[in-house]
Formats: sequence, structure tokens, C-alpha cells
Amino acid sequence: REYFENYFGTYEKEKIATPLGSGVIIDPEGYIVTNEHVTSVASKLMVSLSDGSQYEAQVISSDPEMDLAVMKVEAGKPLPYVHLGTSRDLMIGETVVALGNPLGFENSVTTGVLSAVNRTITVPGKYGEIKYEGLLQTDALINPGNSGGPLVNIEGELIGINTAIVATAQGIGFAIPVDKVREALVKLFNFQEINKVWLGLQVKEPPGGGVVVEEVEEKSPAQKAGLQAEDVVMALDDRRTADVLEFEKYLLKKNAGDGLTVLVNRKGKEKTFRVTLEKVPIPPVEKLAMEKLGLEVQAFTSEIAQKLGFDWLSGGVLVSGVEAGSPAGEAGIEPGMVIISLGDYKVSSLEEMARLLDRAKGGNRVDVGLAWMDRWGAHRGYARLRAR
Repeated sequence: REYFENYFGTYEKEKIATPLGSGVIIDPEGYIVTNEHVTSVASKLMVSLSDGSQYEAQVISSDPEMDLAVMKVEAGKPLPYVHLGTSRDLMIGETVVALGNPLGFENSVTTGVLSAVNRTITVPGKYGEIKYEGLLQTDALINPGNSGGPLVNIEGELIGINTAIVATAQGIGFAIPVDKVREALVKLFNFQEINKVWLGLQVKEPPGGGVVVEEVEEKSPAQKAGLQAEDVVMALDDRRTADVLEFEKYLLKKNAGDGLTVLVNRKGKEKTFRVTLEKVPIPPVEKLAMEKLGLEVQAFTSEIAQKLGFDWLSGGVLVSGVEAGSPAGEAGIEPGMVIISLGDYKVSSLEEMARLLDRAKGGNRVDVGLAWMDRWGAHRGYARLRAR
């Protein structure tokens, strides 16, 4: 047991009941932001809305270090959502409102004031202690179950995601500022990682907003269509792109083979390009896994899942061998474990693992999400490696 805890965090058996937590809808198409620790221990997630309707949710991506995750529900209709505000101009003493499900009491609202900004706290986490920096502090009551819920201003705009409390004190709660949330969402909404769709544009957001092409990848669909670095992207399929987050979020709708109309401003003149999206080129996973991590891997089929007792697990990649002295070997990863995520993204197949490993450069940190069985039962955890 101590061996596993050293590498994978707190020892914990698989839970049967879905943990209680909160979240906030940020898009009419059903994208929900919550805390990563709310989603990480559940094999199935159900979302209950304020009108009593319930939907099964899928985790799109997550960031354990930022403690943020994005889920999606398929409601079949546009959903009410909160507008993202800004945390740049917050004033100490202004009124704030915390919403969520504290201790399981649904749709609870508490009010308070913004007590401080740029707070730093340290809390227990999967990798040991996690240091949160730049947090908002409020005296609005935040209790277990509020995690992942919205902190809003009196205009109803999202200014933070509730994330932590001080258990030994009253009236001290913390939230991740919305500007930090927005930065994380750009990465968490990465359409290329999630949908395996290749456009071939690296974009940036200049001060004041907008989307500027920073780089066009060689032989990519974007290059074939004629897009160039320094083009300013104004619209995708006639939908205006105000910032990089809107750019990434819109492209999540697309699949390989779909067409995309890109309107750009190039040196003061508007130009329109028609791009045919392609599937992300996939390198051989066996070679990448061994070269970068020291792992032998194979497909995790339903038959293997049943045989090894992983019937509760949906998707992953099976570890079939570990090179002695490799990054994976030094971290304690063993044959029979199942890789369920790399970095912020779920791994459901060999193809997904190959795509993610291909982006890991030598010396880069790789956080590997794992599931394993032992005599105590079924577990989930993380190992932190350095790619070679």
C-alpha cells in the first residue's frame, strides 16, 4: 500500500455513489466547468439542472494542477449559461454570490464580499500538496459540495470557480479567478486533442482580444488553403471569433472531412479561405510509448477488461510491459495497469495515446492517469514522469 501511495497519491477504493459537487454551464451547447477533484473519482457523472432535468455528462478534458475540468451534456436544446466576466477590475469589499450544492442541498445561494485577491494556499492533492496561487478570497459561505460552483458578481457574471475552504475557520473561502479559468479553458478546449481534427493553425490572442495566426503547420489543411502567419481570424463559418476561446470552442463541432470557411484580415484586406479539415496524423504508439516512457502497451478491449476485473472502466490502454530503469519503471508503473489519461486528456485508445505522446518533448513532464487492481480492490491514481 505504501508503495502505491508514494507514486499515485492517496490510496482509495473505487466509490459506488457519484460524489456531490457543483458546476457552471458556460455555453448553450452544454459545456460545464467544475473542479477536477469533483470529476476525477467518478466512473459515471450525472448532472442535475435547476429545473430538475438530469443528463449524463462526459468529461472532455481536465487539469489537475489548476483543479479545473470541462464536462459536456447533450440536452438536445440550448441551455441557459453564465457569461464570463473578468477578475482584472475586482474591488475589495464588492458583493459576491456563491452558488452550488453545499452538503447536498441543491441550488443554494450565499452572499458575501470579496475579502482579498491574490491569495496563496496549500492543500492536499493527488501529487502531495498542491499550491494554489492568485486565488480570490470571500466570506460568502462555501461548504463541501460547493466545489466547482460559480462565484458571480452582482451583475450575474462569472468571476471565479469555488474551489477551497479553510476547515478550521469560518467565513474564509477561495475561488479560482475567472481570468485564470479562461486561460485554462483555451487549453482544455483544444479541438485537435479532443476531436483529433487537424487544421494546422497555431493562434494567439493579442491584448484587447481577437485571434491572430502565429504559425501555419507544414503540409496542413490550413497551409493548403492559403492561410498565412499574421492573418487575423475574423470569423469561422460566418461566426465571429472574439477570442481564442471562441475559436477553439467552435472547432470542437468539426470532424475530419468537414469543410471550414475562414474569414481573415490580411494587411487590411478581408480574404476568405475554404479549408477541408483532416484527421490528425498518427505516429506508431508502440514506438513512442517505449522511446519516451519505457512502456509496452496494447489495446484495452472489453474482453481484457472483463478478464482483469476492469468491467467498471470504460476505455484506456493496457500496460503489457515496463522497461527497467525507464521513466515508467522508476515511477512504479507495472504491467496490468491501465492508462486512462495523459496530461489533461482522457486516453480511450492506442490512437489517442499516440497523438498525445507525439506532442511530449524530451524532458517534458507527463502526468499519467492510471487504474489498477490489487487485493484491496480497484483504484485510480496518477504518476508523474519525465519524457526522455
